[in-house]
Amino acid sequence: MTKMKKETVYPYIPNTAPDTKRVLMEAVNAKTEREIFDVIPDRLMYDDFDFPDPIPDEYSLRRHMEKILDKNANLGTHLCFLGAGCAPHFIPSVVDEVLKRGELVTAYTSDMGDQGRGQMQFEYQSLMAELLDMEVIAFPQYDGGSSLGHAIRMTRRLTGRDKVLVASNMNRVTLEIAENYLTQIDGKYCELIPIEYDRGTGLLDLDDLKAKLNDEIAGVVIENPTFFGTIELHAREIGKLAKDAGAEFVVYADPISLGLLEAPGTYGATIACGDIHSLGLHMGAGSGVGGYVMVKDEYRYAKELKDMMYAASPTRVEGEIGFSFEASFDRTSYEIREKSAEFTGTSAGLWTAAAGVYLATMGPKGMKEVGESIISRSAYAAKKIAAIDGVSVRFSGPSFKEFVVDFSETGKSVEQINKALLQAGIIGGYDLSGLYPELTGCMLLCVTEIHMKEDIDRLVDEIVRVIS
Repeated sequence: MTKMKKETVYPYIPNTAPDTKRVLMEAVNAKTEREIFDVIPDRLMYDDFDFPDPIPDEYSLRRHMEKILDKNANLGTHLCFLGAGCAPHFIPSVVDEVLKRGELVTAYTSDMGDQGRGQMQFEYQSLMAELLDMEVIAFPQYDGGSSLGHAIRMTRRLTGRDKVLVASNMNRVTLEIAENYLTQIDGKYCELIPIEYDRGTGLLDLDDLKAKLNDEIAGVVIENPTFFGTIELHAREIGKLAKDAGAEFVVYADPISLGLLEAPGTYGATIACGDIHSLGLHMGAGSGVGGYVMVKDEYRYAKELKDMMYAASPTRVEGEIGFSFEASFDRTSYEIREKSAEFTGTSAGLWTAAAGVYLATMGPKGMKEVGESIISRSAYAAKKIAAIDGVSVRFSGPSFKEFVVDFSETGKSVEQINKALLQAGIIGGYDLSGLYPELTGCMLLCVTEIHMKEDIDRLVDEIVRVIS
């Protein structure tokens, strides 16, 4: 960390006061602020900051930050076709109205005695269970990646095996987050083995799966819809193959697709996980995500969910129902601490309110309609783009929300195309060349229910202009 030009006390940061700072430094046995961060590898530290003079008051600081932030492109000023994990969706106004309530200010976790928030969590669990056709759900994790990490760790504990097959058409950033949860002081918790995907359809290669399945495999993990947007048509067969080999079947699913597509629990998933971002959460830098993990109603599965679960139970008043997280509380990291097989930490409890209100507002009919809207608009966009000379849609399989566009014959890179689109007020798709070298020259485009026909037509016209 760069040393400030002079010692400054900020009225809005209490620990900058000299006496407070001294007590804090003594408590952690450090002489300088830099010593506190010595555990972070040098390769991850950046010390060469050229800081301006300190801004002494909060109002001036706010003006300064707003001036910087105004330079950003945002969803209010630009059309956005960027997905790859987070995508723009319509959020009913009632969701934000509920989230603004003062009762939810500290809703990241809940007191056992707080009946209102306890009921909110229970209602969220019930709605998610119906959506995914599974029965038991834990409190939400940080994001989809952490939920995948928890799900993979569960497969080892359930089977006693330490190898997991993972579909290579998954979101590899999500997988990197999950791998972080598998890293321990004494090495990897379990070994991840990739399953190839078919280069023509974008779907899982069943032959490769069959070749790698054996009695050492703890679980088979797929994403459905896949990262490429393709719908995994052989999901039921994959689940049966996993079950026959004594392995758990883990499905990473986008919940907004499940008003239209078959639920993971219906086609044999023993563990479902993913991100609830699409259920009423605004996009944000470092926010608007929350992971879910669900299992079937069997105790051997439920006891491996190490986070809190909310239960409804009778009270002392006849006919009255109470809500709390006392359901098998002794299995959680909060109860058994260092003896726990997992550590969950701070949870994304506020987002359960958003997701719960969204699902209750939409209902089965609304979820079906939004799914139909997404798949039809995405199909329209793919057809229009595929008709452009030199451009093609990469995979033949049916898709939901996202699809892969190949620009390699145009003579322009995805980076060049995205820069030109941005100048035209459009945030383009995700450049796949970094994480998927075999897809160099390809872009992952995302179309949701918010994209009108004229928005898609404008995108197509701009692509034609850029590559001409």
